[in-house]
Amino acid sequence: MMTPIASLEALEEFLGEKLDPYDAGPPIAHPGLRLSQVCRQVALEIRNGNATAVRVAVQILTKDPGMPFGKLIKSGFARALKQRAELLSERQRRGLIAKTCELLSLEFCPRETEDYCKLIKKFDPGELLARIEDVRVTDAKSRMLLQSLIADGARRTAASQQHYSQMISKGTPGSSSASLPESGYFRCPSEYLVTKTL
Repeated sequence: MMTPIASLEALEEFLGEKLDPYDAGPPIAHPGLRLSQVCRQVALEIRNGNATAVRVAVQILTKDPGMPFGKLIKSGFARALKQRAELLSERQRRGLIAKTCELLSLEFCPRETEDYCKLIKKFDPGELLARIEDVRVTDAKSRMLLQSLIADGARRTAASQQHYSQMISKGTPGSSSASLPESGYFRCPSEYLVTKTL
């Protein structure tokens, strides 16, 4: 159940964080438009490398309150975070993966889910694939997005393994079989897709 948020003050209370630094534009009387303007500024600050803005956006995406223009705001955050994915902590990445899996499992796939999927594709494939294996989808769009996540993760894992194998075969200093990534939990992509969709 989404917590309804209708104003900047309500969002600050919900997050437990003041958002004054992002409310520097011209005064806006309409509470929904003011909230949207502040969130656009948060997205801009993410692209500028602001760690606090990253934290604010991740909280909004993972706690998922209902807001005016919420789908647009959340999609904007996901796109901004995709550009600066290196700023995300392991805990934040886990939270974003969990929220994306939750959205994929819904009966109807929300619009912003597509941008969430593009974001988490930036994460390490081992970290990602290990957490999406239990997702069950019924919506056609969710099924397509999940298949894309699995195929992309498998492709990047295979490319990484090939790179390590080439390093070892060439006798690259410091390389050894112990440095190869674990691959036991990766199933054949086509087989995986069959078992993970309903």
